[in-house]
Amino acid sequence: MIKNQNFAPLLLLIVYVVMMFHPKPVFSQKSISELRMTGATLIVKDLKVSAGWYRKFLQFSIEEYRPNQHVKMRNDEFHLTLRQGSGTLLKSQIRFKEGKKYINGIDKIGFKTNRFDSLHLYLAHYEQKLFKDTYTDPNLSIESFIAIDPDGNKIQFFNQPNNSQLYEIDPCYFTIQSSDYINTLKWYTTQMGFEEIEIVDDTNLHFQNYLTKDGIILELIHLPYESVETTEFMPLERDLAQIEQVSFKIGTAKTKAFVMDNNGNKVVYMK
Repeated sequence: MIKNQNFAPLLLLIVYVVMMFHPKPVFSQKSISELRMTGATLIVKDLKVSAGWYRKFLQFSIEEYRPNQHVKMRNDEFHLTLRQGSGTLLKSQIRFKEGKKYINGIDKIGFKTNRFDSLHLYLAHYEQKLFKDTYTDPNLSIESFIAIDPDGNKIQFFNQPNNSQLYEIDPCYFTIQSSDYINTLKWYTTQMGFEEIEIVDDTNLHFQNYLTKDGIILELIHLPYESVETTEFMPLERDLAQIEQVSFKIGTAKTKAFVMDNNGNKVVYMK
């Protein structure tokens, strides 16, 4: 019979080896000198409903509420502005022109959280719809799921546990859909310093790619020709419920380097 004390050194060795060869996390800690995702603006159909959703499930606090105008919210250093649309149209209500199926623009934002399983259960308990249930992307090697907010926006959550007793969410992800894939890829690499991640699953190679910068992931989706800008189908004096803007910052400077990407998306970059 082998004594228990003989197992201790072996167990310690196994743990040490596993830690040595554990892959480096995609979302690493960022210092103030690195790129940070600092905010987003959403056009919403109902300010109270949308603000309630982000307050309840993501624990955003309300900093300013102006009825029928906007709600400014905050979680740590991330600022969320919900703007009341005019005669707001949901994406699910769009009637595409013949041959058109997709929309260019900011399609998704994402957060890593240390309460991944609890949040998933919490959303399920309140019967909140998921766009995609828990899965692990072979290119990012991290568990995630995609929720849907009251306006149909896709909000992705990534599992990053830690020892904190607090519920934490950290902005780390955004998705751009573009029918001008090559120029968009070039724009984000040259203007913001993003670098491509080597694709593991080449079945997605021709329509999806990942780029990274200081722990922030950009999912770039190449739309086919059958895609439209929102101005092609939106009636005058109506807004589309959508993610209208994402903001980024490097260091402590307050100078805006630009406010739009090559597709006309509102991507505010401070440096």
